[in-house]
Amino acid sequence: MKLLSLSLASLVALAALPAGAVELYGGVGTTGLEVGVSQPLSSVFSARLDYNWMHLSRNFSTRDIDYDAKIKASNVGVYLDGFVVGGLRVTAGALIGQRKVHGVARSVGSTITLNGVTYPVAASDTLDLDADLPTVTPYLGVGFGHRQSGAGLRVYGDAGVAWGRPDVRLSPSASLAAKVNPSDLAAEQSSAQDKANRLRAYPVVKLGVGYAF
Repeated sequence: MKLLSLSLASLVALAALPAGAVELYGGVGTTGLEVGVSQPLSSVFSARLDYNWMHLSRNFSTRDIDYDAKIKASNVGVYLDGFVVGGLRVTAGALIGQRKVHGVARSVGSTITLNGVTYPVAASDTLDLDADLPTVTPYLGVGFGHRQSGAGLRVYGDAGVAWGRPDVRLSPSASLAAKVNPSDLAAEQSSAQDKANRLRAYPVVKLGVGYAF
């Protein structure tokens, strides 16, 4: 809630800058839903600020275990656009905020396999996975749109990469931890971290519409 309030206040402040035609925009992409404002700084550069929100469910697997996961993200995006030709631009900036994954291990019948070893489990035996990305993840990409040339409606698109290594933690219930070999649990944590490391270069693709005043 604090992040949303801060982003809304920042959007208002950016829109108040006395440079050129302000554009308000909204769209959707791999960072979730977004709303933002773009402010031209010169004939070549523009500054942008937006708020992104995402909440979705997704299943994924490590070497031995399937997880039912939920992904939550709440970010402010801060960008500087440099226009190369017409509306084509190069964009640098950062996503600031939270991106978290929470997963619950899915057992097969009444067993769970860790590091190739099968253990019997009961309903009280649970294994949770949490992955947090850094609060600040740098972004670099290309796109089109957000170049103000008079009032009106226009479309925009972005394609780039945000860099940030996820930090993975496994949390077994006390009853499960008492059953399993710690080395097998450590091997599953390592497998989950390796899986998450593939997302350190997170693809960002967005499409939306804006209106310049």
